[in-house]
Amino acid sequence: MNYNNLNSLNNDQAESSTYIEPTALNDALSLLDPAIWPQWKESNRQRDIVFEDEEFHNVDLSGLDLSNVNFINCHFNHCQFVATNLISTNLSDSGFVSCDFNQAKLIASILENTAFRKCNLVEVNFLTALFRKTIIVNTDLTHIDLQSIDLRGIVLDGCDLRKQNLAGKDLSHASLKRADLRGADLRRAIFNHANLTSTLLAATILDKCQFKHANLTEVNLSALNLAGANLYSANLTGCNLSGTNLSESNLAKANITDTTLFNINSIGWDISDICCEYAYWDQGATNKTIYAAHEFEKMYAESLTIDLKYEFRLTANEIATLPILIEHLQAHHWGVSLRLKSVKDVAGGALVRLVVDEVGHYSVKELENSLKEEARRIQNAQLAMRADKSMQKELHEAVAGIKDKFWPRLLELATEYEIDQVRNFSVLFIDLKGFTQWSDAIISEKLSLFRGLLKPILAKWNASYPNMEGDSLRATFKSAKAAVECAWMIRHVLMAAEFELRIGIDLGEVTIVHNEVTEQSDLEGTAVSMASRLESMADSGHIYVSEKVKHYAEQQTSLFQFTPVKSQLKKSIGTKMAGDWIEVYDLHKFEPDMSATNRHLQKL
Repeated sequence: MNYNNLNSLNNDQAESSTYIEPTALNDALSLLDPAIWPQWKESNRQRDIVFEDEEFHNVDLSGLDLSNVNFINCHFNHCQFVATNLISTNLSDSGFVSCDFNQAKLIASILENTAFRKCNLVEVNFLTALFRKTIIVNTDLTHIDLQSIDLRGIVLDGCDLRKQNLAGKDLSHASLKRADLRGADLRRAIFNHANLTSTLLAATILDKCQFKHANLTEVNLSALNLAGANLYSANLTGCNLSGTNLSESNLAKANITDTTLFNINSIGWDISDICCEYAYWDQGATNKTIYAAHEFEKMYAESLTIDLKYEFRLTANEIATLPILIEHLQAHHWGVSLRLKSVKDVAGGALVRLVVDEVGHYSVKELENSLKEEARRIQNAQLAMRADKSMQKELHEAVAGIKDKFWPRLLELATEYEIDQVRNFSVLFIDLKGFTQWSDAIISEKLSLFRGLLKPILAKWNASYPNMEGDSLRATFKSAKAAVECAWMIRHVLMAAEFELRIGIDLGEVTIVHNEVTEQSDLEGTAVSMASRLESMADSGHIYVSEKVKHYAEQQTSLFQFTPVKSQLKKSIGTKMAGDWIEVYDLHKFEPDMSATNRHLQKL
């Protein structure tokens, strides 16, 4: 057993983290005896405790306080961690096989290269844990909140992820082979370079997902909504796409060989450079249709695009003449309909992309060549116009005349639809209870944990102007939705770490001022003061918000409910005096009703 300091320390740290002298105990198992461990850990709490390269078999570590302990490259088989405290524990490079972590706390734990195989993770708290190259295999994760976990590069092969909320999550480079994602919410999720071979995706919500370079071999995607999905260069070999909505999806350079394409919706899809050696268009997938190289793209491409490369950067005048260019090309090609798709700078010049909506009587290749040839003539004319100063001046004046005529009215219209949130912020106040009762021996450790747990949460919701003073926090957010979501996560994390707290949130105009004492930006305004009053009125574990926060949050999210509460002001604010009763709102999160989804899954 290795008791040395885990990290490389500077000289001052090294002196305070010397080697722990060996005890009479001759192995790690004896040291972790519930009758010995608490006292031994307390006597060594100023030192780093490291177990390295240890093997544990059928060991019961339930209920032990293993927080801040380092288990490096250790292996646990059939061990018990029921209700064990593993807060800020380092489990890097360790492996767990058939272990029971029911109700364990792994808050802020380090799980780099950590492997869990066939473990019980029911009601485990992973909030703010560091997942990096973590492996979880053949494990039930249906009761784990994965929204707070960094899933990039994670291995979840064979895991039960049914009904999980993974909306907006980044699972790039993750492995989910044979995982069960039926009924999961995957809206806007990112699976770029992920391996989803044979994954179960029935009844999932896939709106606007990204699957760039993903491996979806032999996945059943039938009847799913993949509208707008990014499947660039994805491997869809052997997939069942019957009844799938692929409208506006990006399948450029994807491989769809051996797929079933019965009754698909392909309006607006991009299949440029797609690979398809053969496919099945019948419901039973019995009639194979073989395609030569690029034949599938030519037959089923939605729209022809014409790329006009300019060997120079476009000026404002040349951009202004693009609509005239399009009208000329249409007039020169009777029956053809064109529209501008994009204009962007590229190496050495600019690229204008046109979309051909109607090809008229032309063949695709004939039309493409003719449009490009005529466009080159116009491009040369645009270049020549650069030398004609008189024409450039006239064009500039004509464009300026249009701007002078229409721009003021356009600004008026914009003002009518403007939501005045430029100077408005949602202000959040947090205060810990019991701070003054903490002993000097633990106050520094407690505050360090408090701040360490808050930092990643505030970063996740892009909190601005955070100010942490002692046991309190003040931060601002650009929306009420971000403020209440962040507050709810903070509440769960801190309460799980056994902190007592109160939170208040208000929304209003905030002035950013320079603090002459701290030399940092500070905040002033009624919203700042009101958030502080709301926090002081709240009971322990509760979040009180104002009417304005409720109003805007309800428009932005349906995840929360706001229960009206009558409460007394403890300090005057504005026209309201201390002792006045005011109505505030107690924030709660809706528990999703999955009964309908469960009934649907039972039919599958």
